[in-house]
Amino acid sequence: MNKFGHRIVAATVLLGVMTMSTACYGPFSLTKNVYHWNSTIKGGDQSNEKWMKEFVFFGMLVVPVYMFSVLLDTFIFNSMHFWTGESPIKASTIGSDGTKVTTLGETTIRWTPSEDGVTVTYERNGVVERRATIVSNGAGYRLIDEDSKVLSEAEYATDGSVQLRDGHGRVVNRWSQEQLQSIAQRQ
Repeated sequence: MNKFGHRIVAATVLLGVMTMSTACYGPFSLTKNVYHWNSTIKGGDQSNEKWMKEFVFFGMLVVPVYMFSVLLDTFIFNSMHFWTGESPIKASTIGSDGTKVTTLGETTIRWTPSEDGVTVTYERNGVVERRATIVSNGAGYRLIDEDSKVLSEAEYATDGSVQLRDGHGRVVNRWSQEQLQSIAQRQ
């Protein structure tokens, strides 16, 4: 192996050791906040509430919110908590109008309920970076951006199944009634 190859192997080993040594066990505050935020989602009635939570959950898997929150907790925030004794992640707060606010450093996430759904706003340093709205459309729910473009849609079928479609109407995933019941029983 040449000198360059030895350096690559050494760098890989060093990176692996650094990664393993910084991933200190901690409270996983960001992941807990994401999960708590998802669990407080409301729908029009009890059955809609459960489907709204599920739709948002799957949406946060498609846009890998849970995966990123676990990675950030594992490699950054838990290590900071381990070494400093303080978590940089603050707990969610709920306003008098039902708005839920979570702050992560300079980023603020607001979940604001309205009559036709809920609006999720991402702000950095007080400036809105992105806003999307989740609305009921009779056959399911749509995630719509601030330009009224459909980002994704969860649609109920008459056989009890649910289809998740992307912004172009293509089916991204489909769950049968049995699969949905199995998922609901695990929660």
